[in-house]
Amino acid sequence: MISQGGGVKSVSILILVFFFSTFSPLVLSDTPSSLDTYEVEIIEPEVVKIIPHDPHAFTQGLLIHNSKIYESTGLYGESSLRIINISTGEVEKIVNLTDEYFAEGIAIVNNSLIQLTWKENIGFLYNSSSLEIIGNFTYEGEGWGICSTANNNLWFSDGSFQISQKSSENFSISNDFLTVKYNNSPINRLNELECPFENSLIYANIWLEDRIVSISQSTGDVCFEYDFTNIRLEYENENSRELNGIAYDESSSLFLITGKNWSNYYLVDFNRSFQDCQIIEEVVVENNPSYLQYIVIIAVAIFLMPFSWPTFVLVFYKLLRRQTQHPPPSGTTEKEREE
Repeated sequence: MISQGGGVKSVSILILVFFFSTFSPLVLSDTPSSLDTYEVEIIEPEVVKIIPHDPHAFTQGLLIHNSKIYESTGLYGESSLRIINISTGEVEKIVNLTDEYFAEGIAIVNNSLIQLTWKENIGFLYNSSSLEIIGNFTYEGEGWGICSTANNNLWFSDGSFQISQKSSENFSISNDFLTVKYNNSPINRLNELECPFENSLIYANIWLEDRIVSISQSTGDVCFEYDFTNIRLEYENENSRELNGIAYDESSSLFLITGKNWSNYYLVDFNRSFQDCQIIEEVVVENNPSYLQYIVIIAVAIFLMPFSWPTFVLVFYKLLRRQTQHPPPSGTTEKEREE
């Protein structure tokens, strides 16, 4: 005959054994998974040509169209859109935005120029020759960078580790969100964008850093990093702020870059810039249990405790009694001890 305490104990053990044998493989799965890894190569671009840049221009967007430089400058009360001579750096045409707008990135679609604003949730459409405003559109979230692809779609950045694709016809967001990863970890503060038609890569400034990354449109992985630290140290001064502004020159297959309040534009060779991410190995990753998984197990164990609390009470009672009762007198027999 099984005692009440033993029965409760047996039932509790059976319940716990059933739970862990049934659910542990699901919660704490150790099944390996494969992961494609990419080797991000860091490249120092080669300066091919230096063009003077207005040091008062707080550069937010940059592109080359019809052998002209188009530049968007920011700050409230100082935002503008400019057409600049690509040989001399002189401003040929400028329109100023009203004080309530902080201008951001720019792109060309169907010969019209698009300019984003930072927090105002409005974008402006311009005639690319006259810079006359021909329309506007609204969007949600902050506007940072923008670029147009060969099929006239648009990539938008908002300063996070994700970029979103929008239709150039009605500027609506598609379901195509790209999470940008550097060595399989999300990389934040994506800013100005450039999308050369000659490849499937997106180029992005990283806000507050002197580097540009190239991103695979198919996977979101960073393929190459371009370090401009030495170019800043050699040519710029203490008034130069963040590196910001990427424009691709189709005629030379080179990139034009500058920064906020920089003294120059730099026509640079990115080297291997059109090469997509190369898989270097397929590694096996062990799926080790996370803290959340441990919490789930503990919570279920607590839920099952009402079935087993008599066992715990009995154990603690015996331990407590063992600590407080007096030892049996010396010389007593086993039978006397039991009595």
